Amino acid sequence: MKKIPILLLLLLPLCAWSQDRLKTGPVFEGSVVSKERMIETLVKGGSIREYGLSVFRSVRFDVDEPEFQTVSSLVLDDAATALNKETEIDRGKLRYALMSFSPAKRDAEFLCFQSRTNDDGSCSVILVYMQGNTTLADLMKMFKKNTKQ
Repeated sequence: MKKIPILLLLLLPLCAWSQDRLKTGPVFEGSVVSKERMIETLVKGGSIREYGLSVFRSVRFDVDEPEFQTVSSLVLDDAATALNKETEIDRGKLRYALMSFSPAKRDAEFLCFQSRTNDDGSCSVILVYMQGNTTLADLMKMFKKNTKQ
């Protein structure tokens, strides 16, 4: 009986570890932009299995220029180590990035970044970490399908 709680305690950090090993891990944890300024979504389990995912974690926030440069620099650092990636830079600013870190379909990891400049000069950022039994190509097809509806 005592082995089960100990095992659970050992397994709990695995999801967080996946993001912590990424350069963008501190963004998810609130070290770059405070948690109070973020809208965070964490979904695990059944509701996302149909998409081949086991973890979906997103953070959304507005940043000023120095914060934007910090976040986008961390995303580009992760992109440098990604196995597959697609990025878009417009007028010197990172606008979009989608990357995968594993060659295998099983327990693959993905990071997605999107930004847009607001009327007041601030920037809105969405950063998404996903894990699951899918591929970057499958995710891209799914996103394109959902945006056409």
